Amino acid sequence: MYEYFQKAMFTSEFIAALFGTFYFYKYKNTQIKILLPLLWYIPINEMVCQYIFPRTEMGYLLYNLYDLIVPATILFMLKNQTILKSRKNKVRILLAICITGFLVSLFFFNPLKEFSKWNFTMFTFLVINGLLIYFIDLLNSDKIFLLRKNLFLIVNLGFLIFFVGYPVISLAREVVSDAPTINGILNNIQFTVAILSYLIIAFGFYQGEKMIIKK
Repeated sequence: MYEYFQKAMFTSEFIAALFGTFYFYKYKNTQIKILLPLLWYIPINEMVCQYIFPRTEMGYLLYNLYDLIVPATILFMLKNQTILKSRKNKVRILLAICITGFLVSLFFFNPLKEFSKWNFTMFTFLVINGLLIYFIDLLNSDKIFLLRKNLFLIVNLGFLIFFVGYPVISLAREVVSDAPTINGILNNIQFTVAILSYLIIAFGFYQGEKMIIKK
C-alpha cells in the first residue's frame, strides 16, 4: 500500500509538471515562468533521492537543498505577483529570512548526514504566511471577479494545501512512531494530501487564463 501511494504521488507530481509544460504559453512571458523548472525539479529530485541516493550523503544533501529551493522559489514568485508595495516588502522579508535561516542552520547540523526538521518547519511557516499575504493582496485588488480563472491563484491553492497539511501529518507521525498501523495510515494520508495538491496545481494550468505580463 505504501509503494502504491508513493507511486501515485510521483505520478501526480509529473502530471503537474506536464500540465505546466503544455500550458506554458499561458505564463511564459511572466515572472512566474520559473514555476515550470520548479515543477520538474520536485519529482526528479525526490526520485533521485529515493532510488539512486537513498540514505547517502548525496541524498541527504539533495533533500536539504530541496527544503530551501522549493520554498524560496515560491516566495520569489509571490513577491513578484503581489501588487501593494508594503505587502510585497513583507514577502521579500520572508524570502530573506528563508535564505538566511538556511545558511545559519548549516552551523547547527550537517546537511550531508541528517535532515533539518527545524528548517522544514520554519520554511513551511514562511511559505504559508507568504501565500496568505498574496491572497489578501489579490482579494483587495480590482480583479476579484476573475479569481476562478486566475492561474497563479489556483496553483497556489495547491501549494497551500500541501504546506498546511504535510507538516501537520508529519508531526503526528512522529508522535505515533511506535504505532506501526497508525503510522502507516498517516503515511497514506500524507501521500493523499500531496496527490491532491499537485492535481489542483495541474488543474490550475488547465482552468487558468493566460496571464498578463507583470513588470
